[in-house]
Amino acid sequence: MGIIEDINRCVIGTTYDESLSSMLKNVMDSQLTEDPAPRNYYYVTQVTNPAQTYFSRFHPDAKRPPEIARKLAYGKQLHNFASIWFKNLPDFYAEEGLLDGAWVGVPGVRGKIDHRVGESLLEFKTKDNPPETPEEIISKFPHDLEQIAFYSVMHPSSPKINYLVFMRSSSPFELKAFKIEIKDKGTIKSILISRIDQLNKAIETKKPSKLGKCRYFETGCQYHTQNFCSCAELPPLDTAPLQRSLKINYDDDFTQKLVSARDASAIPSGFCLSTRDIIVPRKHYMESVSGLESPYNNTENDEYKACLWASIGILKRRQDIDLVGTERRSIIQSQRDPRARIGFRWLKLKSSVHPEGEIVPYIEKVSMTDEMKHTKPSQYNLAELGIICAIHGKNKGLMIRVFPKLNKAVQVHHITYKNQDEIFRIVKTVIDATEEAEAKKDISSLPTCPSYMNDDGNCPLMSQCCAKGTKGCR
Repeated sequence: MGIIEDINRCVIGTTYDESLSSMLKNVMDSQLTEDPAPRNYYYVTQVTNPAQTYFSRFHPDAKRPPEIARKLAYGKQLHNFASIWFKNLPDFYAEEGLLDGAWVGVPGVRGKIDHRVGESLLEFKTKDNPPETPEEIISKFPHDLEQIAFYSVMHPSSPKINYLVFMRSSSPFELKAFKIEIKDKGTIKSILISRIDQLNKAIETKKPSKLGKCRYFETGCQYHTQNFCSCAELPPLDTAPLQRSLKINYDDDFTQKLVSARDASAIPSGFCLSTRDIIVPRKHYMESVSGLESPYNNTENDEYKACLWASIGILKRRQDIDLVGTERRSIIQSQRDPRARIGFRWLKLKSSVHPEGEIVPYIEKVSMTDEMKHTKPSQYNLAELGIICAIHGKNKGLMIRVFPKLNKAVQVHHITYKNQDEIFRIVKTVIDATEEAEAKKDISSLPTCPSYMNDDGNCPLMSQCCAKGTKGCR
C-alpha cells in the first residue's frame, strides 16, 4: 500500500455538482467558440532565446552538461521555496497562472506567470550575481526583461506596472526588485509577434541567421559546447526597441516588502514539495538531486488546462465567489507544514446550506478519456486533493475537470474526507523522509512510485531506483 491508497481510504463522500458544472461549461463554451488555442506554439521562455529554441529543435539529443542540470535543479528549488513566502505579501493574488497569447491576438505563444500581486505580474529569478542596476539587466539578462514584458502584453488586463525580482543564489540570498513600467504596449506586442514569425521561418527554411546569438552562449549552452550551433557567427538580438518601450527602476519599497514576507514565512530551509512530489517523492529526488527530468509532451492537455484555468477565473468574478484579501491571508496562515508548496486554488462556494459562502480548495484537471464510464475521479486526483485539504485542516474540496473528447464536458465533484489529522500525519512522514533522503543523497528509503508512472519504462531514474538491491517502482 502507498500514500494514494491510504488517502483514498479516507474518502467518505463524492457528490457531483450539476449547478456548478453547468455554469462552468457555459463559460468554457463561450471561451472555445472560435477554438483560439493554438495547436503549435512556443513558450515565452523559448521566444526570449530563439537561437537555443531553434537548435534544440534540430538537435533534441544534445545532452545538458551535469553542472548546468544541477544548477537548474537548484534554481528550481529556490524558486519553489520563494513561492511560499511570496504568499505573505498583502496583495498576493495567484501563482503559476497560465497565459495564452491567442486570447489577445497573438496565437502561437503561451506562458506561466510566477505570481500576480494586486494588479501586477511578478517574475522571480535566481542568479549567482544578480544585477545591481537597470543597465545590468539590459546587458546581462535581456531575456528576463523580455519575459515580463511579453507576459504583460499577453495578459488580458495588460498590467502597466510589473516587477522583475532577483535573488542571489547563495547566502545571504539578497533580494532586489525592479519596477518594470510598460510605456509602449504596441511595440512590445510587435516584437513578440515578430519573434514568433522569425522562429517559424527559421525552422521552416533551416536558416537561423535572423535569430541572433543564444543568450547563454557565454555562460553555458549544450548546443555550443557540443558544436551544434552557429551562434558564434550571429550578432546579439537588438534590444533597443524593447528599451524604448519600458521604464526600469529599482524599487526599494517593494524590495523591503519582499524581505518582510520572507522573514514572516519562518521557513528554516529551501526545501519544499508540491502535491505531486509528496505522492511520488522519488520523482522529486530525481529532479532535485539528480538534475533529471521526466519526458513530457501533451500540448492538447496544456491548452485545455489553460482554458479551464481562465474559465474558473471568469466564473469567480461573475458569481462573486472569489476570496477577499483577509480570507486569502487566513487560508495562507492555515497551512500546517510550510514545506508543502501548494498552489493557491480556492473559492467561496455559496449554497442554500452556506449562503454566506463555504471556503474550499479545488484542483483543476484535464482528462483525455473518450468513454463516459471512465469519468469517475481517479485515485491519484483524490489523493492530491486530500493532501491539500489535510494541510489546511479542511475536510472538503472540489475536483474540477474538463473532458475534451467528450464534447468538452465539465464535471465538478465535491469530495469529503475523514481523519484529516491522519492524512496530515502520513503527508508529514513523507515530507520528513524526503528531506532526509535529499540531505543524505539516498533514494532507497523513499516510497516507490506507482508502476504506471515509470514513463513506460523510460523513467530516467530506473537504473538508480533498482541499483544495489533497491526496490524500484511497484
